[in-house]
Amino acid sequence: MKTEAQIDSAPSGACSHVLACQCPEGYGSGNYAPRTRFPELREIAGESGDNAIHGRLRDLFLAAGLDAGRYGSREWNPLGKWIAPGMRVLIKPNWVKHETGNLVGQNVLCTHPSVLRAAIDYVLIATGSPGQVMVADAPLQGADFARVREQAGIDTLERHYRNAGLPVVFRDLRLCRAEVDDRSSYVKSTHSLAGDPMGYSIVDLGAQSRLEEISDDRTPFEVADYNGHATRAHHRRGVHEYCIANSALGCDVILNLPKLKSHVKSGMTGAMKNFVGVNCDKAYLPHYRRGAPDRGGDEYPAESKSPAAIAYFRRTLQNRAPLWLWKTARSLAFFLLANGERNVICQSGGWHGNDTLWRTIHDLCDIVTNYGVGGTRRGGPRSILTLVDAMVCGEGLGPLYPRSKPLKLLIWGDDIAAVDLACAALMGFDPRRIPMLSHLGDARARAFSRGAHTPFLQYTGEKIAEQPFAPPPTWKGHIEAGSFGP
Repeated sequence: MKTEAQIDSAPSGACSHVLACQCPEGYGSGNYAPRTRFPELREIAGESGDNAIHGRLRDLFLAAGLDAGRYGSREWNPLGKWIAPGMRVLIKPNWVKHETGNLVGQNVLCTHPSVLRAAIDYVLIATGSPGQVMVADAPLQGADFARVREQAGIDTLERHYRNAGLPVVFRDLRLCRAEVDDRSSYVKSTHSLAGDPMGYSIVDLGAQSRLEEISDDRTPFEVADYNGHATRAHHRRGVHEYCIANSALGCDVILNLPKLKSHVKSGMTGAMKNFVGVNCDKAYLPHYRRGAPDRGGDEYPAESKSPAAIAYFRRTLQNRAPLWLWKTARSLAFFLLANGERNVICQSGGWHGNDTLWRTIHDLCDIVTNYGVGGTRRGGPRSILTLVDAMVCGEGLGPLYPRSKPLKLLIWGDDIAAVDLACAALMGFDPRRIPMLSHLGDARARAFSRGAHTPFLQYTGEKIAEQPFAPPPTWKGHIEAGSFGP
């Protein structure tokens, strides 16, 4: 782990650089069009606006040496190293959920449309008119996508590209949505969705899954608010199936646009965790094993009875009791079991002892890198590029109830593991204490990473110091850098 003073430059032998630049102007608004009519964007951008992200993204591309010989000309094509004319490109934002309560307008949950617009425009330069750009995600089942579309600027962007006649489509990949009470998380009802217009594939990693190490025929894999029997049907010894959108499996290149936040189940969410959103049915995604560690689970710590009681209430009442009874029981349980300290109660695998979710994340990273439509292995790995929206980040009780932490940074890299390691260092977290990152040294992680395991972050302009994030309450004292010696 590097200190703050060492984090700005890597030795010549490093496997991968991760680049960052500041954007003091902040996000744009309105139509999210570029503030400056750069030569290479004249055929793409059209109108002008107040979005400074295009300019800062240019800085990152230039620092990375992309198509440097044509920089400043109309022919400059920085993503041409990976994307050829006519290719199909998936842009994968984070559209996890609509904003509610005091989060409305804070821009802390979803990838901002200013970042999305700039990324799309540079992809369009590379694909040309024969190509296709798909912008897609599978939000939580309780996400109101109409509200996500409005809050995340999807309606505005979709209208722009449609009017311009440019080949960009926006997709909700979910096969199921739920009507959820925002204040109590009560699932009122569920409804089927069409999902990905290209369909989906069941990808079975079998014994190559990272979950195989903890699997037998009765391993109690679960996902909160989903049928545990369905999850266990897809994950048992020798069988580990994922329901993956063909928009991901059928594309040539993926441009990953995560939002940087802390995360109660995985410590942090960035480049790797963002691929949970290519799975169309969340019942296929083991998040934890039911129960405490002394009973073969990792849902909550063994020494605490409060999470066990709350888990029992949740399983017993969810989808069975009326809303008024759910709310009453839930409020009473939190009050009696934790003296009102809701945020420190571990729920649904949301703690530092979760040994399941990182395995699911690694599996998904393997799939998006190496698998195609139908669940067959590709002839070679798929290129995955990452642009992290770290303009406004989330700390504390992320990913759904974070506190806003503005950094005004964009972070770029072409290795998802290297990007997350650099982001963890920036956040003041120790990668050795985050299972998703500490296991990147395992041989199987080479399926999706070149082995860049040193968190170097190189700045294109003025460097900022390490920005310690408040960890999720159930990770406090277990994840912070500098607390455990060298």
